[in-house]
Amino acid sequence: MGHQRRDVSAGIFHVYTHCVWIAPLLYRDDVDRLEFLRHLAGASSREGWTCLQYCLMGSHYHLMVEVADGVLPPAMHRMNLAYARHHNRRYGLRGHVQFRRYGSRRIEDEDDLLSTFSYVANNPVEAGLCSSPAEWPWSSYPGTIGVAELPSFVEPARVLACFDWPRVDPRAALRLTVEKP
Repeated sequence: MGHQRRDVSAGIFHVYTHCVWIAPLLYRDDVDRLEFLRHLAGASSREGWTCLQYCLMGSHYHLMVEVADGVLPPAMHRMNLAYARHHNRRYGLRGHVQFRRYGSRRIEDEDDLLSTFSYVANNPVEAGLCSSPAEWPWSSYPGTIGVAELPSFVEPARVLACFDWPRVDPRAALRLTVEKP
């Protein structure tokens, strides 16, 4: 049975992947995380790809990206292949680093955009790695809400535009949405 065809049309997508069984961690240390972010920044510098959000966990990552027609599959292939080469070279491994093909889901509307953004930001909290998503250093969320420096390749304007500026500070409103008590 063949793979299901990818959605290659323009839009916003939640993208995620997991590492293979032979390497229980996709990122073993900060060197690995920084290397992946370097490749993510490279993908984001290409035309037709905008990174709205990222969150790196130990065994997987989440991205929210806005892409032009036909951009997602080749950009993901280049980024994952480049990271796999680094990972295998560094740890003396061969073959695939990701468990299977990356997953992607089209974001349908503004509510879906905000709920997916919240899910991604809260992933480290749900995993017990921190008590607040603003504390996780391997996520763009702290930079998006203004409590850390936002990486230059992350562009959260689409998410912040969900809030009624100038009546409401979008960063504060996003933080209230993500960090519900």
